[in-house]
Amino acid sequence: MSRAVPDAWAILQVSARPLGLLMALLAGTMLATALVGLLLGSVAGAGHMGLSAAITAIFGAGALALGRGLDDAQIGRREALLIVTLGWVALGVFGGLPFVIGADFTPVDALFESVSGFTTTGASILPEINQRLNPALHFWRMLTHWIGGLGFVVLFVAVFPALGVGGKRLFQGEVAGPRGKSLTPRIRETSLGLWRVYTVLTLAMTALLWLSGVSLSESMMHAFATLGTGGFSTRNGSVAELSAEAGVNGVAVDTVITVFMLIAGMNFGLFYNATRRGPRVILKDPEARVYLWIVGIASVLCALAILPEVGHVGQALRYSAFSVVSVITTTGFMNYDFETFPTFGKLVLLPLFFIGGCGGSTSGGMKVIRLIFLMKVVLIEAQRSFRPNLVAPVRVGEGAVPSADLFEAVSVMGLFVVTVGAGGALVALFDAVDGTTAITAALACVANVGPGFGAVGPTENFGFFSDSSKLVLSACMLLGRLEFLTVLALFAPGFWRR
Repeated sequence: MSRAVPDAWAILQVSARPLGLLMALLAGTMLATALVGLLLGSVAGAGHMGLSAAITAIFGAGALALGRGLDDAQIGRREALLIVTLGWVALGVFGGLPFVIGADFTPVDALFESVSGFTTTGASILPEINQRLNPALHFWRMLTHWIGGLGFVVLFVAVFPALGVGGKRLFQGEVAGPRGKSLTPRIRETSLGLWRVYTVLTLAMTALLWLSGVSLSESMMHAFATLGTGGFSTRNGSVAELSAEAGVNGVAVDTVITVFMLIAGMNFGLFYNATRRGPRVILKDPEARVYLWIVGIASVLCALAILPEVGHVGQALRYSAFSVVSVITTTGFMNYDFETFPTFGKLVLLPLFFIGGCGGSTSGGMKVIRLIFLMKVVLIEAQRSFRPNLVAPVRVGEGAVPSADLFEAVSVMGLFVVTVGAGGALVALFDAVDGTTAITAALACVANVGPGFGAVGPTENFGFFSDSSKLVLSACMLLGRLEFLTVLALFAPGFWRR
């Protein structure tokens, strides 16, 4: 035990400087939002963001002082896991300051809204958005989706190239899914490449929404939420209200958002590689093909379910495709209240909460690639029941899948289900809600979807939950975003001993 204490202190010291730099970057982002607030005429909002930036910078300076004189090359796997975990906690805590200072949120409500933003969950405690938030806070709330989507730590690695090998370990600890861990040996080049693709897609979507009749500011903010697969909106009625206001262009608004949600649910590494090797890289990817098949089949099934109610095939496909893509990409936007879907339609949507998007995307959920791994393993085991001597590697695409990736996939999927069950049970313990509300609230937060069913449906909010439930659900969001193992590693007996 005496040895573990100095080892733990050494790990914390090595982790302190990158955490301080990350908080400095967060403070800089807040200052940029303050400038946007001034441009939008929100002087008070700019002041709230500036004060939040100052507080964040002070704590960041303290972390930098703690790690002064230590080499970033000392960042090993332990330190990387700790930095990523504490970094996300810091984003939630300090990212919530503007809501406390500028909108009179309680600390727990601010934490919930901030964590929901950065993890791209999109669950909100706000019943009336425009009555509580000034333009600067509106922009900040939507921006949390965008910088949290691809990963603030990935941006951090791109901005601070001096991290070297430490940056590579941070990148590997941050990127979601088994396929996004490393795209090139030059990790800063990878990070910058991913952010370039992300930015270009965001600008393209902003332009298309603007051409569809949406105001420029709302176009940009909805592009932030869409590419980050977040789900926050500037409207109480989500995209349904936005497209209704667009009138005859409402179909165009829905179509643009559906297409870009679909893109955001795919592996961004494919788009990065496509810029160098052509679009065939995307078309040949087995995960992308399975993902698109799932979306297509689920959209048709949901359209059949709501057709009697909607009464028009085109409208049914419009609403079903939007809802299916919104759920599987874990965006959580709404253009039609899927809480009103017939039971069959809800049963089609439910597995999509679990599946999520592709590995290396901004989506939550268990990821399509892990589903592919699981199905391949099941098929091999089924064959082994009548061919006991069968030796068959799991293959996806052209190569065999390493056993470590298979173990990781099974572990994450198992922990996903356990966390949903435990989270739902705790919510039911702390609040007198029905089982559907409790379990789908936990599922929506672990999967980073946002809305669920029951009292947390697409037209509802999470504001009625007790502080205890909000803290549980905030933890569910973080666990889901970090895919469990990153956080659980910190509690392993040998983690704090070198």
